[in-house]
This record gives sequence, structure tokens and C-alpha cells, in this order.
Amino acid sequence: MYTPGDGMMNIPKDQIMDDTQWQALIREVADLFNNLTIMRGFQYYKQKRVGLISFNDAQAIIAEVQGSESYEVVLRMQDLSTSYCACPVNSPCKHMAAVLMSYAEQQGRPVPALVNAHASTALKQTSKPAGSASARAYSFSEVTEQEEALQDNSSNSYQYTAIKERAAELAGMDITEWHELFRASLKRLGTGTATTAYVQEAADELYTIKPRMSAAMDQLFELHVQLYLMRYCIPPARNSITHTPVYLSYPAQLAVDALQKGIEALLLQSLDLSGLKGTALEQVWARLDETSAYLRTEMLPETANMMFFTPIYSKLWLNWIVPWLQGKQAMLESELNLLNEAEAKIVSSAGGVPGTEKNVRKVTLPLPLVLAQSWMYYHLEQDSSAWQKLVHGSSAYGIPPEYLLYFLHTLTDAAEWIRLSEWLVQLGPLLANRRNAPLQDYMRLWDIAIQHVPEAEHRMWDTLVSMLPHSRPAYEDAMHSRGQWRRWIDFQLSTGTEPLEFRVAVLQPIEKDAPELLLPFYHQAVERYIAHKNRDGYKAAVKLLKRLSKIYKKMKREEPWEQFITALAVRNSRLRALQEELRKGKLIP
Repeated sequence: MYTPGDGMMNIPKDQIMDDTQWQALIREVADLFNNLTIMRGFQYYKQKRVGLISFNDAQAIIAEVQGSESYEVVLRMQDLSTSYCACPVNSPCKHMAAVLMSYAEQQGRPVPALVNAHASTALKQTSKPAGSASARAYSFSEVTEQEEALQDNSSNSYQYTAIKERAAELAGMDITEWHELFRASLKRLGTGTATTAYVQEAADELYTIKPRMSAAMDQLFELHVQLYLMRYCIPPARNSITHTPVYLSYPAQLAVDALQKGIEALLLQSLDLSGLKGTALEQVWARLDETSAYLRTEMLPETANMMFFTPIYSKLWLNWIVPWLQGKQAMLESELNLLNEAEAKIVSSAGGVPGTEKNVRKVTLPLPLVLAQSWMYYHLEQDSSAWQKLVHGSSAYGIPPEYLLYFLHTLTDAAEWIRLSEWLVQLGPLLANRRNAPLQDYMRLWDIAIQHVPEAEHRMWDTLVSMLPHSRPAYEDAMHSRGQWRRWIDFQLSTGTEPLEFRVAVLQPIEKDAPELLLPFYHQAVERYIAHKNRDGYKAAVKLLKRLSKIYKKMKREEPWEQFITALAVRNSRLRALQEELRKGKLIP
């Protein structure tokens, strides 16, 4: 991530923007550029098409932008509307927008503020002043002592300076203090509703107080900006009076979706601890531990239909903490103990005896707690304990399949093939009674596992059989895709499936590779159709008899076929309608 302040050494002192000038520039961009031009300029900026920026004595910015050809851009910052670009557009263009974004980057200002200039400007024009009635039905806790101290002085600029000075010590402050500082900083925006526009403006505001820190602290700062804003958008899981579930409004849902995507992308990056040692490294680990505690507190009250912090908790451990533990288990064991203490409190409050398996089974533990405990056992490679937790959760309320499949995908990404095959066996029954999509994903993972551990295939068959009847589509597809024709036919015979229920394309490979296996399948069905003793049954029987005729001919067994069809006609000679259908089908003279 870009650190505010980088690149300022190249900017003349008289051209370094203060906060007032920065806000004025955002408004000017909104006035001069339309959204499409801004977005195209952002693409050019991201593609690094802007060359070296230079400055002249007239407070102008000069740069070349590589478009279809190279264009010179001159931005006159005293009056942006008089700026110039050598391209043929003759109006504020994407090349100018791209240079402005590069300039903002050198100033240490958040580029997204320019990208969202229209939204943030419109919001500021319509937002209520601080202290007015809020359109938001929920808010954070009361003002803290730190905020009161920062707000005692009536001068906004003094408050902001105090916040900036305090923020310079962020690396040594705990996460609770970070969030208190965020809250104080956002007082300048007034009260806003939980929308994408407000969240973007709030994020821009928070980035203005970010000091220069290590790369890892930058990542943690970005994570907590998004966590703080997500907490702002999400109401308590249940109404405090009626205890009924609470749901997000549509604008809030859009804002949360965007924040979740940002957090997921951030946590997919590895945590950059390179070059850190001593106090700096200790501070990062302290902030990570506090981040885990924050997420644990936020996720435990979550319900299955509103789990926002639970996935972030698991990904924080998976991608940022565990890779740096280097086999040391103390931090994992400590976290597991905290989770087990939370379980003990729940069991005790429900009248059970903590630590007693019988009592734990009677108490329904929160899904976030079950998943968190399972992940800790997973990281400690205590797989049987993880499975036990997941089975408990599944039997209590059914775990959404995406949370189960995430364990399997993580093992696949880690190329732990033997472990993957074991987890596939254990989690398969928990995915039973699910729709096709999760089972299809589950079977794809079995295919991958068997490629690396061929001897695990028999366990796949055993698992699929144990999951019947819910696994039937997956079981049939697995047999068919592997050419397990005898197993496939035996299964159809045992379940009384009708051959005519299948598309021709399903049966064609069997007719080609092992036609003899279809004989009992077709013969039994013919007898069932005739036993219906109605015209539809006779027509279905004749349709199958024609297929049988082709199979016998292909196998060069015409004589047994003739004996069979003759005996069939004689045995059912009193069924006139059947005789008619046999003649129509040219099966008898």
C-alpha cells in the first residue's frame, strides 16, 4: 500500500497541499470531470501510463501520458479549468485525470477520493451537521474519554491536529485505541447513513491521519479501517427489545459487500514482516493478537444468516498468523483455550456442566464458535477434534456448505493430499441433503485427491454409499465418469430405476463398452412394463425390446434373441394390444 508522505521530497514546498486545498481539489474534480472520464483516467493511472511529474514556477504540473500516442498534460492548479492536454478532446480528459491521481499519490493523499469525487461531494452537500438527528437506527457506544479530550476544544483544526499527533503513535497503541481515534476523526464528517458513498468518504478521512509505518502495520491499518466501517454498517444481530433478527438495508448491504471484498483481497496478500525485528516486530504481533480478540468478540453473537466477521477471523489466522508461527503452537493453543472458555460459559449458563461431553451435546453452541474451534484444531493438526466439533454443529443446525468446503479447499491449496482424503471422508456426510452445487464441488475435490492418492478411491465409494440417498446424483456421476459400468448397472437394478428415464447419451457408452451388462437392466424393465397391462406400458416395452434387438445383434447372438422374442409373444398371446405393438415395431410377423 502507498504510504502518505512518500514522494513529497520531489514536490516544491509551495505546492504541497493542506487539507483545505485537498478538499477543494476533490470538489473541482467533481465539477470539471464526468464519472466516465474519471474512471478512464483511473485506468490509465493504474496502468502506470503517467510519466515523470515536474513542476514549474507558475505552480503548474507537467507530465506526459501514454495513450494511443504520447500526450503532454499541463495542469494549472490555481485554476484547474485552464489546464491543457495535447490530445484532441479539447475538454477535461482522461489524461488530465490520470495526472491528477499521480499527483495525489505523490502528495500522500488517497487516490480513491478523486475517483469517487462525485459521490463524496454530493454527500457533503446533503449531509447533516454533527449532532443532528441521525438517519441511522444504530450507532457506536457512547463517546469515550479520549474523544471527549479531543473534542473539548471548539476549534476543528485544533482537534484535527491533536488527532494527527495522536495517530503518529498508532504502532504502539492497542486496537481499541485505534478505533477510538477513528471515531474521533470521523466526527468531522457529521452523522452519515450506512451507504457506499459514506463509507468511501469515511475511509478517505481515516487515511488522512495515517502516519508512516512499516508495511505490516500499513496492512493492519487498512484492515481495521475496513473492519471499523463494516461494524458501522452492521446493526446488532438481534433487536435488543424484541430479540428478533435484524437485517441490513439494501444500501448498507452494498456497502458491506464492497468492504468484504476489500478485506478478502487484503487477507489474500501475505503479511509483510520483512525487515522487522525487536520492538517493531513485537508491536505487529501485539496488534495481530488484538485483532483476533476483536474479531472473536464481534463474531460470537453472529447468527448463521448474518455472519460477517466469522469468515474474516478464519482468514486472518489462515493467511496472516499461522504462516509466521513456523510450527510454534503456543499462540494457537492460547486462542483455542479462549474459545473453549467461551464455550464453557455458554454451557454453564444453559445449566450444563462444562467439560462434560453429554452436557455439551445438549447445548446448541453458536456456529461461529464451532467454526473457530474447528479451525484452531485444524491448524494444530488435531483433525479428529475438528471433525467432532463440525459434526456437533451440523447435527444441531446444519452448517452451510461453503464453510465446510472451505476446509477442503484450504487443504487442496496446501497440497496436503492424504489429509484432504481424510477430511473428504469425514465431511461428506455433513454435506448430505444439500443441493447439487456443493456436492459437485465436493466430487471435484475427490477427483483431485485421487489423482495424488489413488489408493483413497475405495474410501470415496464407501463414503458416497454412506451418504445415500442424498448423494445419488454424485454417486451415479462418479461411476459413470470412471466407466464403472457394472457398479452403475447394479445400482440401477437395486434401486428399480427405469432405463427409459435416462437420456440415450447416458446409456450409449455402456452399449459400446459393455453391452452385455444392459441385458438384465432392459429385460427386467420389459417385464415390468408388460405387467402394467395398458397401452402405454406395451409401447414402453416395445421401445426397450428394439434396443435389446440391436444389442443382441451387436453381440452376434441373433439366435438367443429370436428364441426370447418368440417365447415372449407366445407367453402373452392373450394380450391383443401387446401383440399389436409388437407387430407395429416389426418384432414379430
